Amino acid sequence: MKRFCVIVIFFSIIVFSLKAEGIKFKGLSQIWFSVADQAIDNNDAYGFTIRRLRLKPYGSFSKDIKWGFQVGWDKQEAKLLDVYIDFIFKKNFNLKFGKFAAPGAMSGTLTSSGRLDLIERSMMTQMWNRNTGLDSYRALGAQVYGELLKGKLYYALMVSNVRTNAIFTPSVKNTYHTHKNNGLAMWARLEVTPMDGLRFGGFYGKGKEKDTNTNISSYGAHIFYIKDRINLKLEYIAGEYSVGDLTTKYDGVYALAGYKIKKFEPVIRCAFYAPNDGEADEYGVKKYRDISFGVNYFYSKRIKFQANYVIRDESMGSGIDKIANNIFYINCQYSFNY
Repeated sequence: MKRFCVIVIFFSIIVFSLKAEGIKFKGLSQIWFSVADQAIDNNDAYGFTIRRLRLKPYGSFSKDIKWGFQVGWDKQEAKLLDVYIDFIFKKNFNLKFGKFAAPGAMSGTLTSSGRLDLIERSMMTQMWNRNTGLDSYRALGAQVYGELLKGKLYYALMVSNVRTNAIFTPSVKNTYHTHKNNGLAMWARLEVTPMDGLRFGGFYGKGKEKDTNTNISSYGAHIFYIKDRINLKLEYIAGEYSVGDLTTKYDGVYALAGYKIKKFEPVIRCAFYAPNDGEADEYGVKKYRDISFGVNYFYSKRIKFQANYVIRDESMGSGIDKIANNIFYINCQYSFNY
């Protein structure tokens, strides 16, 4: 019955949107081939995979009310990534409800999956996503956002479930309300654009999950300069999460530089991530370091090829053997917007 209702709602939105302002589609596919050093049995891992398959229908009910949702097949798993309604009142004040990129998700919000400079995001941002209870950098809640100072200042404030996939369904017909992983998180972001191509800002997030007495907090800052052929990025993220009396702190930073030469763009990124405040994590690693060398080839507006080689150098805990895990990737991406 629930599936039937979802299907009815889905097609009702599409039909209504067709009668209003129309419906459009975005999407992409990313096919990888990778070869990775493997410490276990000296047996390297290699092969093809579908990393991302995305489809995003979107449209409008009127000039001031937009809607959209996105489904994906990421890492061999089907997901509902986005579903939202966006009320566009003015440039300086808008409301958005649903599931979408959290204001704190710098790499999720500022650099979408279809415009990644390298094949993968930095480990820092991937691990940060895991430690904050987000789902693919997305949260479920309500957001106020807008632009001030003639578009030079962007702000966003969001309240969301502390875990994006949490279940909280009170109902008068039930004897016991469903409240698994209940709690709230707050996200805030500011970004300044003082001149064409230059953007800098920061974010802060905090939340508490009542069921498990889990607390999360994180903050970060970034400065990007992206103009013409030049692509420069510097980003820092830190935070902590605690369960009861056990607290884990983490931080990391990356610096990226790219330069377009006709259809080619060489890119280099240096990054580190400290997962446990200087202590070894579950893999025996105290600090992750990597240098990524890549080249992007923009075959057309819709097709992009990427090749990356990642040199990884971990600092291991006492008495733990070093990990062999350098990686070579090739990515073929097709994207569309109708």
